[in-house]
Amino acid sequence: MTAAHDELAGMPAYEKNLRWWDGFTISLSIPAALFIVIGYAMGAIGAWTAIAIAVLVAVIACLQNFIYSEMAGMFGDKVGGISMYANEGWRSRCTIVGPIATFGYWFSWSSSLAIYGLQIGTLVQAEWFPNQTWTFSTGLATLGFPHMVALGVLLLGWLLNILGMRPAMGIMYVTGVIILIPILVFAIVPFFSGQWHASNLHWDLAASGHPGWQTIIAWMFVMAWSVYGIEAVAAFVPEFKYTVSDSRRALRLAGLFVLAVYFLVPLGVGGLTNQPDVAANPVTFYLQAFDTIIPGSDWFMTVCLIAGLMLMMVMTTATGGRVLHGSALDGLTIRQLGVLNRFGMPGRAMSLDLLVNVVLIVFVGEAMAVIVAGIMGYLICHILSLTGFINLRRDRPDAPRPIKLGRQWIYIAGLLAAIDAIVLVVGVLSSEITGYGGPKEIIIGVGVLSLSVILYFYRQVVQEKKTFQWRIPATASDSTVSPVVMEGADNV
Repeated sequence: MTAAHDELAGMPAYEKNLRWWDGFTISLSIPAALFIVIGYAMGAIGAWTAIAIAVLVAVIACLQNFIYSEMAGMFGDKVGGISMYANEGWRSRCTIVGPIATFGYWFSWSSSLAIYGLQIGTLVQAEWFPNQTWTFSTGLATLGFPHMVALGVLLLGWLLNILGMRPAMGIMYVTGVIILIPILVFAIVPFFSGQWHASNLHWDLAASGHPGWQTIIAWMFVMAWSVYGIEAVAAFVPEFKYTVSDSRRALRLAGLFVLAVYFLVPLGVGGLTNQPDVAANPVTFYLQAFDTIIPGSDWFMTVCLIAGLMLMMVMTTATGGRVLHGSALDGLTIRQLGVLNRFGMPGRAMSLDLLVNVVLIVFVGEAMAVIVAGIMGYLICHILSLTGFINLRRDRPDAPRPIKLGRQWIYIAGLLAAIDAIVLVVGVLSSEITGYGGPKEIIIGVGVLSLSVILYFYRQVVQEKKTFQWRIPATASDSTVSPVVMEGADNV
């Protein structure tokens, strides 16, 4: 641990006042993303195909969360979630893995804020302000009413976060309860409504015109962007009151919950509407489906969708800020991001998130253009975290593991890393199947990852005035668990 790290670590730290149910509430934002992604898949390849792929991705996400629970127990004082676990598992072999993992992880979360904000703006316009069709140009993009709404909710999410975790958790609880309503309705009510018909569910894998295996992997690539996000709970591990027990329960419960939701909700809603209607309205078709069950309630479904997207934005801002802050604490990026504000929040890091997304909205206009770049970095982070788990078992076999999985999980981690690598490569090269991204977006992703290495070099050589190291040998402290974490272990 560097002297600079110690200096930053001596600054005000996060309060340990979250419990496992707070972590589970944070994870409720991930099922909310279901209402953004799954409609596009159902419309393109049929409901049965989309359900099967969603469940497969959810199983992978659930297994990954079990693995991350062991690493959360080992590094309960590490701010930044799984990207910091990747750094711990790889720094004795290659130091640039840490900055690549953290920036890949951060950009995937950060760039999604603009996407959710624009979705909220589109829903608000469609439901309450259909005549607000004015536009103006910034020279690089054409903006309209949805863009102004997006900027407003983006600022609101930032404000709720920088004022402390309690205000953020308050809005997460409210929006979490609201988004649970359509989740439960679509998961249960359609099968007893008399409106659900199995004839609306189809296998249409050949519709893309590409080999079936390629189509499956291409859609796994897109769905991983949202479903894998249940690991976001790990970013809040240092704030759990009982580090070990709360981490284990929150991470594993989040995995099991998303597995159930990603099967039951698309199954329920898919039987209420036909594929052409879903293809024509991949997001707003939920409004008609909800109205089929409860006549006259499409406005309420709009409110629920907005609440879910707002939950995603608050959680994303909180997670992205902590990732950059933790990266600075561990010397992986510039020192200026390793500071907490007077409310105990990473205000500078969150403000950088805000700035990035304002630029995306104002000067790009269509934030979905960077989705491939974000997914690239996100999957790379997962691959490095899973292989980092394997490295830690090899390099630190005797290190305390308050949450220890069986030996078979080493092989499971290797299998999951291999699957993620295949999804990454095939997904990037198959963007024409899902309609997302292309060469420009790949260049953006590579650029973001390259920037992480440049900033790491700057931190080490310029700010710390040290010789750049490609490998950092393990020390005796690497085989210890902090007293704060062990205190939590007493409550398992």
